[in-house]
Formats: sequence, C-alpha cells, structure tokens
Amino acid sequence: VPIALKIAPDLDDEQITDMARQLIKHGIDGVIATNTTLSRELVKRSPLAGEQGGLSGWPVRERATEVVGKLAKELDGALPIIGVGGIASGEDACDKINAGAKLVQVYTGFIYRGPGLICEAVGAVAAMD
Repeated sequence: VPIALKIAPDLDDEQITDMARQLIKHGIDGVIATNTTLSRELVKRSPLAGEQGGLSGWPVRERATEVVGKLAKELDGALPIIGVGGIASGEDACDKINAGAKLVQVYTGFIYRGPGLICEAVGAVAAMD
C-alpha cells in the first residue's frame, strides 16, 4: 500500500530539509504539501481570526506553493509531491506544478467553484505542455 505523508505549511526551511531527508530515509512513497496552517497572519483583520483549528484555502496558497518548491529542490525527484493549498483556479494548479508538484489536490476551491474548477485546472495544466 503506497503511503503519502501530508506536511504542514508551518515548517521552516530547516524543518523542510530534515523532512525531505526523513521521507527518503524511511521509504515514504509520496508527500502532500501542505495541510492546514495554525497561523492567522494572513487573516488577522478578519472577525474570525481568533477561531481555533487549521486554516485552509486561499490564505495558505502562497506558502503552500513555497513549501512545494523547497521540497522539490530537496527531494530532487526522489518521490512525488502532491501540491495542495489554496487552489481556486487553473493558474493556481499550474503554480503548484511549476513549483515541483506531480499532482494537485483541491478541496476548498472545489467547494466554492464546483466541478468547473476541475475542468479549468485540467485544461490549464494540459496547456502547459
């Protein structure tokens, strides 16, 4: 059974480097970057900024893409990266692929945009070739 580990966007560069080494060392089949964040920095002006739990969707998009890029550099193709976090358009999906993801996962964008987001993302990624 293939095992993919999902990591948080809250890791710093040193932790990402260590995580990449551990993923390879322990024979993990893939990595999902990223899960939700505990940070409220990008939503600090929101009346809901004080809420508890993981934050997903648009607020994690940029950081999630950065983590994908850092992992891709560290892993150097040793295992596939599944990019997730804030994908709400075909362009967002392409950003994850360009950063080094082999696959993308959507959730929040799908909730708000519906199946049309999937068609848009597939079309945008296909047009990259």
